[in-house]
Amino acid sequence: MAKFYGSLVGTPKQSVRPIPTSHQHENGTDHVLVRDTIELAAAANDTVQLAVLGWETVLAPTGTFWFDDLGTGCTISVGDVTYPNALCNAQDVATAAGSALLLKSVDIANYFKPLWQQLGYASLAAARLVGAKCELLFKVNTAAAAGTLTWQLHGQQR
Repeated sequence: MAKFYGSLVGTPKQSVRPIPTSHQHENGTDHVLVRDTIELAAAANDTVQLAVLGWETVLAPTGTFWFDDLGTGCTISVGDVTYPNALCNAQDVATAAGSALLLKSVDIANYFKPLWQQLGYASLAAARLVGAKCELLFKVNTAAAAGTLTWQLHGQQR
């Protein structure tokens, strides 16, 4: 039977391979980066600012958003201005008392990577051409949304 180790932290401390000291991988503590709520009224093709974070922020895959029945045919995406649906693509929000992960559309292999990589930028420099920080956005797609949208995002800012 083989024994496997994660690629971020690696083998146990007693091995010859050093363990990275980055707090984003070992002995780190995720923090609530933002929690907020909004009452939407007839928001169609509009955006809601989710958070403004540094491009090197590492998001935990546990971030969640909750919603009322926001309206028939209504979907919400999560991303930034360049990649508006990179983190969560077209989540159906037409069901009462629903929730979804903010990183629903992020491939598991991209968990614990910096925000700029999760969004799809080729480099940190390319992301910084958009702005000094990343403005994460909810994008209300097509149908008008009316109701409560609440969110909580976890991770570590760098």
